[in-house]
Amino acid sequence: MAALASLLKRPVRIQGRDVIIVPDLVGPVPISEQHQYVESSAATNTCPTIHIREADIEEMRERHPGLPVFGMWHVLIHSGLVSFKRMLQVVPVGVEDGYYIHCDLGRAEYSGMYESGFFAADASFSLDEALEVNPEIDQLVLPAKQAKLAVELRRERQIQQRQAWSTMALTLVVIVAGAFGTNFGLGKYYQLEQKRFDNKARQLQSVRTGLDELRTTRLTEVPNDAVAIDRIAAIWALDPNLKSNANQSFQQGKMEFSLGNLQEDPKTKLPWLESRYDPRGTWLVIMDVKG
Repeated sequence: MAALASLLKRPVRIQGRDVIIVPDLVGPVPISEQHQYVESSAATNTCPTIHIREADIEEMRERHPGLPVFGMWHVLIHSGLVSFKRMLQVVPVGVEDGYYIHCDLGRAEYSGMYESGFFAADASFSLDEALEVNPEIDQLVLPAKQAKLAVELRRERQIQQRQAWSTMALTLVVIVAGAFGTNFGLGKYYQLEQKRFDNKARQLQSVRTGLDELRTTRLTEVPNDAVAIDRIAAIWALDPNLKSNANQSFQQGKMEFSLGNLQEDPKTKLPWLESRYDPRGTWLVIMDVKG
């Protein structure tokens, strides 16, 4: 008998817990047997719903009280020991008998039993092509939830529904209380904002008064210093290292600059300049700001 099959329906220690593993069914349950099975794992994108026979759960609880029950394929799939790329995988319980799971297109499809090497679901299946699944115990990982009876699942759903209704009722209370608090807070906020608005209105009136005063004293002509800027640029082209004498501005009539030791009088290139040569080797140039 194969090692994994020998662990079925008897206490086994997995991840520090004593549990019972029983055969389960992956995929659709025959209509004639649906009343015998209960869902143990919801469908996922890689596996359909998994079911366990209720009689197996009840029997194991009677034999081994207090030990949780898990389905074999549920544990194997949860442990990552089933390859969804292999069409046929088996858990042998004898030389030619055991359990199998069929996968297609990267997803588990259904499971069942085979006897004497014959697969009732598909006669083309062959043990020669099957991958044997027979892991060590330390490779098994238990699912988060154990198998439960239908009455227990209904009770859990009822509890969840009551909790959902309680949460909804509490939410409504919070919403009503929040609405009352919000209304009160908005009233206070409105009063505060009204005071701020009044202050801003007074400030705006003050600004408008000042603006009216500025309009009466504003310049009638916009200053245009284009000529002075062009002339400074022309002087700078003669000597990028020119120096400005003292603090000068466009508001004065003339501006003075000192140029380096040029080969010729800068006035020859810029006739609008006044120029004087300094024996120390520099030229003093004077330009009219207004042109």
